[in-house]
Amino acid sequence: MRFTEQLKVSLQLKAGDKAFTLPAGSIKRLSVKAWSYGFEAQVEWWVLCKESGDEDTLFTPFTDTKPLTATLTIDRRYGAQAEGREGAEALPLKLIGRVEDRQVRELSQANVQNAPVMQRRYRIRLVDPAAMLWRRHFPSGVWVHQTLQAVIQANTPGGLDVAYKWEAAQVKQSLHALGLGADDDSGASFLDFLHWVQARMNAGVFLDYAEGKYTLADAKPEAGEALVLARDEVEEVDLRFPEPRRDALWVLNSYVDAGTARKKVENADAIPGVLTECLVTSPLEGTLTDREAVETKRQHLEGPEVRLTFALYPRVALVLNGLYTLGNGFSEQAATHGKQYRLHTLELEARAVGEDAAHDPDSTANDYRMSLKATLEEAADPTFRRPHFRPPRWPFFAEGRVVSEEGAEADRTYQIRQDEETSVESYRVKLHLWNKEVRIPYEPHQQPGHFYFPADKGTRVLVSLGYQHARMDRFLEWRPGARLPKESQGNHLLLGKTDKSETSIQHLYQDSKPMLRIQRTLEKDTQLIEVAEGRMYLRVQEGE
Repeated sequence: MRFTEQLKVSLQLKAGDKAFTLPAGSIKRLSVKAWSYGFEAQVEWWVLCKESGDEDTLFTPFTDTKPLTATLTIDRRYGAQAEGREGAEALPLKLIGRVEDRQVRELSQANVQNAPVMQRRYRIRLVDPAAMLWRRHFPSGVWVHQTLQAVIQANTPGGLDVAYKWEAAQVKQSLHALGLGADDDSGASFLDFLHWVQARMNAGVFLDYAEGKYTLADAKPEAGEALVLARDEVEEVDLRFPEPRRDALWVLNSYVDAGTARKKVENADAIPGVLTECLVTSPLEGTLTDREAVETKRQHLEGPEVRLTFALYPRVALVLNGLYTLGNGFSEQAATHGKQYRLHTLELEARAVGEDAAHDPDSTANDYRMSLKATLEEAADPTFRRPHFRPPRWPFFAEGRVVSEEGAEADRTYQIRQDEETSVESYRVKLHLWNKEVRIPYEPHQQPGHFYFPADKGTRVLVSLGYQHARMDRFLEWRPGARLPKESQGNHLLLGKTDKSETSIQHLYQDSKPMLRIQRTLEKDTQLIEVAEGRMYLRVQEGE
């Protein structure tokens, strides 16, 4: 439904140290989509020059490459006092954001000498700061023994004000790895990662529109007293009832020696035979328990929604994440009677009745032909609303060297670390790009289990990095002294700590005939066995 309303609208633009204010009279079109977590808006306005095109001081900074910030304010022309109503004045809808798209159309005066440009139509797309900045942020990094909150803070650029009420994000983890800038990545940005990890951990992001401040939280924000919407303000009320989950949910652990292989998440609405089986692989019983707890919370789907189509601009403030109730005039038999709802989506379209650029451009109010719709959820609904996001892709790969503190600095030793809490054994590998050490499972990797060749100190390896785990993917170089001349067409097994304490087993060709050579070395002492066609050679030597 469309209606005509007189609104006070203003747009404040800032480019560098220059600020501009555009009044409602010059603003001809508005389009706003606002959600609990952010917004996007399009604004169109005209700038007129009376005598010379130089009067338009906005054009140069607007077309510069410097970032543009903007504040769009929308309010009724007359408030409670002007209309003789009781109660406090309603606060305007305020969108504090950044410009991510800008356009200009110039109109010249063809019948005037030199055809000067005397009118320009400007158009911008305005988004909340997180959408502008985090959608362009693609970090690749590793954080060891830090909290998720610390990871987010390390990736929060200037201009973003973020608060935290998210308990699980304050727990230290052994590893967080992000490869959002990797060549083979899915194109997910840091904003995609944030929504992904919140969906995984059952949390949400909420924007305080009045302050332009975000809160990352594991519960809906306190909303205060519910505002009352009058019957004459609402044209239509539609109810939407989402379909419950129909799948039975199990969490499975494929670890061979797992104490508990599977746990069921109860769902009374499940249809027999419809399954979702979440698969993990972990030697830790707590991994399965933690996943079950998260899936239990995520089991609750969105509750009923109320969709309102307005007949006029409401007299009360429009507050995203605020509480509302439908007041007198609505039927007491209606399903919405006596209930409180939380506003999570707002859609506004407005077009000036007087679209001519010269129509009262300096007025602080303007008549708009507009539509206004809102979507609300029940106040007690615990589920989180979030946009569609692109899941980040793991694993990504980085090089490192194995770390061992056993023996002397030059010794090619290996070291096994056992976690005091979990008893899980691991290597330490230093990722030189980030100067961080990560733990990698102490496993045979791609070798059969009857070969025992642990990775030793200084071994250059390729590490496969998941979000919160790392594994050794493959070895990247020969051990010093292990490589044989290509003419020998030989194979070599080199064991030991250094070239003065080692055992070398070689199979090579001399005159196209195979030879086996085994040599043990300790300082100046050597023992050598050579087996070739027609001979066996044994030598024990001490000293020079």
